[in-house]
Amino acid sequence: MDVNIEMLNDEIRKNRYTITDLANKSGVDKSTISRLLDGRSCSVSTAQKIVVALNITPQKAGLIFFGDKLQ
Repeated sequence: MDVNIEMLNDEIRKNRYTITDLANKSGVDKSTISRLLDGRSCSVSTAQKIVVALNITPQKAGLIFFGDKLQ
């Protein structure tokens, strides 16, 4: 799935997380998060873990991880 990197970065900043913080909170490998922020896609499982760690609403999660598919 394609990811809206700008929106995801905004959520990471709002939580005042580093990539390492997000990796620790979500249980997702740091390198996976780095690749995601470089424009690579991710699995639904990875997205779900990140959504929970960042406490993102379902609506915002949809825009971040499925935005182009929802329009």
